Amino acid sequence: MRLDQGSLIFSPQNGERPSWETALGQSREPKDDMPPYYFKAEGYENILKGMFFNSIPLAKTSCILGKKKILVKASESYQNPEYQEIQLASKFESIVIHYQGKAKTFDKAPIILLLTKIQDINKSHYRRRSIKYSPHTTYDTIKNQESFEKIQQYYNQRLMCYGIFVEHFDTLHLYCVDADNNDYNYSNLKLPQTEWTDWVDWERKERNKIQNVIPAKSSLEGKQLQNSPTQIIYYGVPGCGKSYEVNKKINEEDLKGIEDKEFHKMRSVFHPEYSNADFVGQIYPYVKPDNGGVEYRFKPGPFAEIIRRAYLNPTEPFFLIIEEINRGNAAAIFGEMFQLLDRIEPGDSPDTSTENIYDVGWSAYGVNNDDVNAYIRQNTITNANEITYAEFVTYNNQIKFSLNTAIRLPPNLSVYGTMNTCDQNVFTMDNAFQRRFQSKMIRNNLTDTNQYNLRIGDTEVCWGDFRKWINKKILAPETGLVKAEDKCLGGWFIKGKKNGNIPKDEFAEKVLKYLWNDVFKRHVSESVFNKEVHSLMSLIESFESNAGFAAFEKAFALTDEDEKELKPEKENV
Repeated sequence: MRLDQGSLIFSPQNGERPSWETALGQSREPKDDMPPYYFKAEGYENILKGMFFNSIPLAKTSCILGKKKILVKASESYQNPEYQEIQLASKFESIVIHYQGKAKTFDKAPIILLLTKIQDINKSHYRRRSIKYSPHTTYDTIKNQESFEKIQQYYNQRLMCYGIFVEHFDTLHLYCVDADNNDYNYSNLKLPQTEWTDWVDWERKERNKIQNVIPAKSSLEGKQLQNSPTQIIYYGVPGCGKSYEVNKKINEEDLKGIEDKEFHKMRSVFHPEYSNADFVGQIYPYVKPDNGGVEYRFKPGPFAEIIRRAYLNPTEPFFLIIEEINRGNAAAIFGEMFQLLDRIEPGDSPDTSTENIYDVGWSAYGVNNDDVNAYIRQNTITNANEITYAEFVTYNNQIKFSLNTAIRLPPNLSVYGTMNTCDQNVFTMDNAFQRRFQSKMIRNNLTDTNQYNLRIGDTEVCWGDFRKWINKKILAPETGLVKAEDKCLGGWFIKGKKNGNIPKDEFAEKVLKYLWNDVFKRHVSESVFNKEVHSLMSLIESFESNAGFAAFEKAFALTDEDEKELKPEKENV
């Protein structure tokens, strides 16, 4: 973004006044056919993109603004129309100063930029926005003035900036000249021709390098973010480690190097009562503070929330995790959003049927949903009485998401699901739904020695030994169970306490109850359980009321071979 020569000076002297009250340009008058954030200066999108990427809380931000030099708290600026409303605050940690053909990086001189709006209807520039760098801007303990002084002390002279550019979203480049030895004064805002030409060439090359230009509808220049979104269901027996494997895959591989991993994940659990409104979002009555009345607002579900995060952070991966995906009616819960699961695959032609070009990784089809659309464009709420919406947001500066844009899953959003194969009261997922996901079976192996050697109460029987023994019973042909493999116990079906044991009552309520109700049931119970056991209650009482190995003898029908496999005297494997 090219600047007036006097628009940024690190240490102005008495009588010197940078143009636009230390503002880096100003937007044009908003009109029906022009967005309110449109700046005349070329390259403003690059600056705004970097500001959104490096945004900071308004609650800790303040600045001296206006001719009256009023100290304005950003979070309260909207309340007084005489103030300029601070709509966005951003902190750049990495600063690069270009001076006399050399570049110097400052890592401990952060600079805060503000996006402000004139909200006084009587002002000539009403509703216009400005990007401000004021030395009087502070965020918590950080002050622009201190950073400017560090830069000035390093060069031992006053610098004046004529160009600003954001590289890779987080590095602020400032192009400077000597303020005191420059032949051009502040009334002459033209730059030396050689300096200007060098800047224009560099800026154009850098913008092309990082794909800063939104392509025209007929153009494929500026390739979209080459993410490879995943849609996969991890399935297996209860306790085999499906959720663990999902978290491990996402945290250790997909989100490696990202600090706030939880922000990049949204978890949902399907169940029979779970609805499309719970999943996508729904309208709720909202009571405004101070007797402001009631209005209806959209409350996003996990689906709408993770899509918004993915749209607003196009360079980072995001994940929607659906636990127990087959315990609810998945097709009904997704509703019309079901169409979004079809993605444009490598080798497919881009979708050019709309104002945007959708390439690999995007949903092949869009779905119109006014509530989700508005939520994606919703500005950060600083005033509980009012919600405002951006006219449009951009995805990677290539996809323009505006009022009438259909919802699609972006390339940086993946969907993971988990599914128990043994659940009795579940909804069957039809082939149309399943074919949109890859499948991965989690093997029912227990390789963790500590988990294997957990003792079950006072019986001294190892969990690993019992699990191996009971799974053999489940899979035995004479048992005659339908889909027996799906009913086996996973290695992590139950976990021990800190003392390394599995409490006896927990084993009875979780494991024995599952075996009686969901696995063996009545038609084969006599071949597995003690003949004196006739109900779940008697099974649990027989197990809990007997000490040591007798608890298993009273609960199960054990042969001599069974006792050899279970008794603690034998060597564990």
